Amino acid sequence: MPDLPLRAIPPLTALLAFERAASQLSFRRAARDLALSPSAISHQIRGLETLFGVKLFVRGARSVRLTADGERYLAKVSSALAALQEAGREMLRHRRDGSGELWISALPFFTSTVLIPALADFKRRNPATTLRVEATHQYADFNSSPIDVAIRYGREHSTGLKFEPLIEVRGLPVCAPALIKGGLRRPEDLSRQVLIHLTSQPRAWPLWLKQAGIAEMTPRGQLWLDSVPAMLEAAEQGLGVTLAMAPLIKARPGFGKKLVAPFDVDSSPTETIYLVSRTEQARDRRIAALRRWIVDAVDRAR
Repeated sequence: MPDLPLRAIPPLTALLAFERAASQLSFRRAARDLALSPSAISHQIRGLETLFGVKLFVRGARSVRLTADGERYLAKVSSALAALQEAGREMLRHRRDGSGELWISALPFFTSTVLIPALADFKRRNPATTLRVEATHQYADFNSSPIDVAIRYGREHSTGLKFEPLIEVRGLPVCAPALIKGGLRRPEDLSRQVLIHLTSQPRAWPLWLKQAGIAEMTPRGQLWLDSVPAMLEAAEQGLGVTLAMAPLIKARPGFGKKLVAPFDVDSSPTETIYLVSRTEQARDRRIAALRRWIVDAVDRAR
């Protein structure tokens, strides 16, 4: 409309943040879905509230709820985003149907230990298909990217997506053999070591220490790194002890030589790795073939 100010159309990032937070009534869960921080979600929503001059949420100490204005806006935003999503999916379906490519977005560690060793098998099974693999921890956006399947730690429910569990994993302490020779024998000995953390999983070590019965233990030092490959490399270099993803870590080249498990405390699975795909592709033969290959690759790595 000629009299509609352009500033009445907020940025898509703000609309996505609002829709996720409003649908789940949680800034934290919205942040996880969109691979953002809760503060970033809050910033986007405050921007919308400033733009329109109304409150969209009532914020409590541990919860949020929509105002009447927020409920009305959610209905409109959800409808608009659904229309944009379907338009994007139609464009991507047209692109995929005319190509011989399949795209996977997978966790970097899963890519290196499971997918790469199995690539020759994929080519043997599917000689006419080109496989493109994106190794990343970032949110897999099925709406605006050519991704066919994603492999993630995930939630079991998300609109329009099918989650299939691939494997349950747990944290396993690993280190260089030199640390064992230096006296690392029992979980209690970790007090004399540097613990290597993954920045995106700050609760991993505290949870493992609690399960081992030494929650109050204080290590000699802490090292924080932003990727699993960097953590494992640091452990191989003798810089400390890190938590690897068992049982998949046993498929890593050099495990048992450059990298060893000083002890194996019986801990319960802490995460499930899911294969994620679009629900409308459930009967797509190419996706089914890709799924079978990934499941077989996991079984071999196990």
